[in-house]
Amino acid sequence: MDLDLGLEGNVALVTGSATGLGHACAEAFSRQGAHVALAAPNLDGLAYASDRLDALGEGDIFGLEVDVRSPDHMAALVEETIDQYGGIDHLVTGPRPLEPERFLDVSDEDWFRGFDRLFMSVVWAIRESAAHLEASEHGTVVNVANPAIPALADELPMATAYGRAVQGLTETQAAAFAPDVRVNAVAPGPHETEDLEEFLSRRVEAGEFADLSSAWEALLADCPYESPGRPLDLGKVVTFLSSRHASFVNGATVPVDGGSGL
Repeated sequence: MDLDLGLEGNVALVTGSATGLGHACAEAFSRQGAHVALAAPNLDGLAYASDRLDALGEGDIFGLEVDVRSPDHMAALVEETIDQYGGIDHLVTGPRPLEPERFLDVSDEDWFRGFDRLFMSVVWAIRESAAHLEASEHGTVVNVANPAIPALADELPMATAYGRAVQGLTETQAAAFAPDVRVNAVAPGPHETEDLEEFLSRRVEAGEFADLSSAWEALLADCPYESPGRPLDLGKVVTFLSSRHASFVNGATVPVDGGSGL
């Protein structure tokens, strides 16, 4: 049985929550009995995620189709969450899917699009939720930065750069909102997600690796562990940071990378 974190009946808004690490965070909240608002860019993914959490968790679930690059969409997401649940206790900004491209191949247009998708989406989510989090007795924000994986640094310049920017934003907002709202972040390493599996599969198809097993081995070369992390374990770290058990943790970025970032 999981540790009771005292989150039953709380309301958690989790962006990027149809798949991957964002969904794992939503699942961890749901398993604690929290009510969860899901946000993702397509209805099919939302429907699957909602049905799955309904079967696994104890809290209520609803989802909204959201383009995180739009401040209007983010405002509508917060408004709908308030309409559904009456408040927001916890905000989790989930990471965006990995889009590999080498630094010299990234156009200025792509950098600006990435800025909205990977950084400004976090700014807008916090800005729109701030008043509701301050009104809560439990207000927290946890930003799940895009994975910074040393073995892929050359191929993920935007994810790495904007992930670091999100960590900086976490520190400034932690100071600004304390003590009413705590703001922390987690910095993931390699986890067994669909996005990462798909990325490695494409590298196998391109002939860079003989098979998926050797691709994973190369990816984990800088990690003391032979296997990638389990997404739900990261979700549990996020729920812990959102709970009363972490009541004096503020402005921290917690690495969840198996030591690969050392």
